[in-house]
Amino acid sequence: MASDRLSQLRDHLALSSNPSDLVFISHSADGRVVTITIDNVCRANCLSTPVMRALLAAFHSVNPKITIDASVDKEDPIEFAVRVCHSHAPKPVPKVVILKSAGKIFCAGHDLRELHAAKGNYEIIHEVFELCNTMMLTIQRLPQIVISQVFLPSSLLLIARFKESALRLEHN
Repeated sequence: MASDRLSQLRDHLALSSNPSDLVFISHSADGRVVTITIDNVCRANCLSTPVMRALLAAFHSVNPKITIDASVDKEDPIEFAVRVCHSHAPKPVPKVVILKSAGKIFCAGHDLRELHAAKGNYEIIHEVFELCNTMMLTIQRLPQIVISQVFLPSSLLLIARFKESALRLEHN
């Protein structure tokens, strides 16, 4: 039984080495909502270089005819929105991008094993953080609303409700 589980885990890890298997993209029936799912559950959906590259490709695929880079920062927002709308014609323009993850953990942060494996090579570490910076700026520059779908443990919800109740009591 343990050997079966071990072989399943090895198979999953072998599949996860392909970057296209780390992130899935789906579209709503009307094309207005794009869902991007991080699927690297065995590594707590951490931001390894392959995951960040796959996420970056997924974000670029939302507006495939538009270059999302620093040039967007200088462009008039209205002109940029018009350009995005024209680039999708005759299809509908996606209005919302939902970023979510498979499993219970949304994202554990950077892949610390990857950073540790760099063994102080600052060029490699810089490349990892440069890729992360590019990914974050791409999310910020997307003309669509980006929503992170995060599942909170019930204990956090309980604490939030307790604080909300305490604040109500304070104000009354």
